[in-house]
Amino acid sequence: MNKKIWESPKVEKSLAEAQVPLWFWNDKLETDEILRQLKMQTEVGVTCTNPHARTLGGEGYIGGYLDEQWMKDIATVLDYKKEHNEKMWLYDEIDWPAGTCNQTITKDENNREQYITIETVEIPKGQKYRAQLSDFEGKSIHHIVPMGSDASGMVFNVNIVKAKTGEKYDIRNYFNREIFGPELEFCADEDAIAYITKVRVDTFEAGGHLQVNYLDAEVTKKFLKSTHDKYYEAFGEDFGSTITTVFNDETRMCHAIAWCNTFAKTFLELKDYDIRGELYQLILPGEQAGRVRCDYFDVLAHLYQNNYFGEIYKWCQERNLKLYAHLLGEETLFGHVRYSGDYMRQSKYQDVGGADHLGKGIGSLNIKFTSSGAHSYGKKQTAVEVFANCGWDMTFEEYIRMITWQFQQGMQTIINHGFFYSDRGERKNDWPPSQFFQWQGWKHQAAGNDMVRRLYYAFSEGVNEADVLVYMPTESFCLHYLPNQQYTHAFAKGPFTQGEKAAYIDANLQLFLNELSSANMDFELIHKDAVVNFQVQDGKIINTLNGQVFSSLALPMCEVLPVEMARLCEQFADTGGKIVALDELPRLSMSKRDDAQVCAIMKRLHERGDIIIKSADEKAEALKVIEQSIPHPIKIVAGTKGTINNHPKYESYLIDPYLHAGEDLSGVLFARYLKDGKRNTLFMNYSDKPDVIEVAVETAGDVPEVWNTFTGEIAKAEVVAKTANGYVVKLELPCNYGILLVSE
Repeated sequence: MNKKIWESPKVEKSLAEAQVPLWFWNDKLETDEILRQLKMQTEVGVTCTNPHARTLGGEGYIGGYLDEQWMKDIATVLDYKKEHNEKMWLYDEIDWPAGTCNQTITKDENNREQYITIETVEIPKGQKYRAQLSDFEGKSIHHIVPMGSDASGMVFNVNIVKAKTGEKYDIRNYFNREIFGPELEFCADEDAIAYITKVRVDTFEAGGHLQVNYLDAEVTKKFLKSTHDKYYEAFGEDFGSTITTVFNDETRMCHAIAWCNTFAKTFLELKDYDIRGELYQLILPGEQAGRVRCDYFDVLAHLYQNNYFGEIYKWCQERNLKLYAHLLGEETLFGHVRYSGDYMRQSKYQDVGGADHLGKGIGSLNIKFTSSGAHSYGKKQTAVEVFANCGWDMTFEEYIRMITWQFQQGMQTIINHGFFYSDRGERKNDWPPSQFFQWQGWKHQAAGNDMVRRLYYAFSEGVNEADVLVYMPTESFCLHYLPNQQYTHAFAKGPFTQGEKAAYIDANLQLFLNELSSANMDFELIHKDAVVNFQVQDGKIINTLNGQVFSSLALPMCEVLPVEMARLCEQFADTGGKIVALDELPRLSMSKRDDAQVCAIMKRLHERGDIIIKSADEKAEALKVIEQSIPHPIKIVAGTKGTINNHPKYESYLIDPYLHAGEDLSGVLFARYLKDGKRNTLFMNYSDKPDVIEVAVETAGDVPEVWNTFTGEIAKAEVVAKTANGYVVKLELPCNYGILLVSE
């Protein structure tokens, strides 16, 4: 790294996207005021911005969205940016979530999210049950099933099963074909249960106006035509130069069992059976139903990934733009499945892997999940929207402390939520604070921006260095998770994690990952879709897309393991790698035809001693095994050696959105990054007073240097001892901001 850039980062144009605030356009805009506020941003070093219309709180933006005046105001920003050789992003919606074009697309019912409801009716032995049958799509079948037909191949809206065994009745044997037939008249010879499945769409007035169908590619194309195409028509010549990125915000499945017109067809292609007659099993316990759930959420994640993000990504690629997106429910495995099918897989079609972090609390896993998802697909940039709901009393010290933690978790760009154009009236209560000129810390913003730019410089154009690879047990969670149909979104305390083992997996995954972090054993997560991007070389697992190297592999509570991942485990173990499994060996694959192969691989590796099983209650023992199998090029040998997380897991219910309040770390955390042949290790002291530690550094080069992220000062580290493979150095750690130890 260039020391002159480190000392004076504000003048370096390549660091423009270190900080990209959401600039809340929340009042009537005036050209002179737009220019005044742009100048203020430039003066403190904020040289990339993202205009974002806000209408919440009963007050906000005054004007027409995407009309002629709107485009003139965007042009004012663009002209300023071009004149000053700065950058800008485009926010692709008004308010959030993205995809509605100011709630116009969802006026058409065909564009709203479809979802499944499953109603349960108990039928005691000997009691008659009658129903007007429909086909799965809801059409009355007496118009489409001729008299004398057995209706073979048709999927009905009612399934009836035996209460004890779950065996399904063939309801065609209970048709009543009188005047309007066929109708259903069933009488059970033993207790039975009827499941009535319906495809539904919310009415526009009831809240569906905010929820487009993210699983439908045709709806996404309508969104692109209504919004993105208009920007391209007006400003396309500046795409890829001054305008670099599109910001897509807060998307998710609204309902617990989302659907679209092509779901059944895609499911049949991918899973080789018709899901329509099996959907009722999504709400049932047991392994058979659980495997249907695994398949359902797998396909849902696939459709979301390809038909929403994939379509927008393709549009951006064709026009030389990057796509940034952040989703909802990033914090827990429950949130990942409920809102995305598989959260980490949605990073595939994002150029800039995105997260959101509301509130002052730090120590959660949402940021790590996001950066791991991006890294698993070889993405080179990540960004986090942060500071919403921190309150007007947020201090500058809290501000820079939170920023440092974000970089240690794998983020690179700080997206301020937000810079308020106006704080007039209720506008000041829109998830505050503003970090703009209205904020008490504004007088320090130039110094804060210098720190952000230094961190961006040190943690971009290289690779995060982590030694432990952890398989994300999404499929095992789905095996036991029971969707709650009574909740959609937006609640302080939502549905409990139904399914006792699902809740157990989620809780213990959080505890395990947080213990790794607290012990300064950094990790990345691998998931089903990304396995193809990893391979084994010389006893290590390599991410072939970015060069990350892993010496240890963990399988936490993985009852289900895709066969591709089992084979990677086998290759790793065959070349000397050690694997730690929590609780159990995987015994199921995603497809029944691969179960035997997964079981055989796991049994052989366990018998050979290549897989060590520890109880989830023995996490400390698991960490000891992992510690012995990983290198320690940077290790704290004296002083505070790790962190204490006061909130290592969430309660077993969903929160929407997660407000990080009361969460905190104490102690010392470090993160390593390889860049230009050197190792940049960011140390942060999260306690309330300065700390002193001693660090063993493996290096064949000169004495490591200490680069101060806040002041820009650079000095040789104080050497305590020379070792056979490097040095032991003394580090004095301030509060609230980090120091960088640079070694070869």
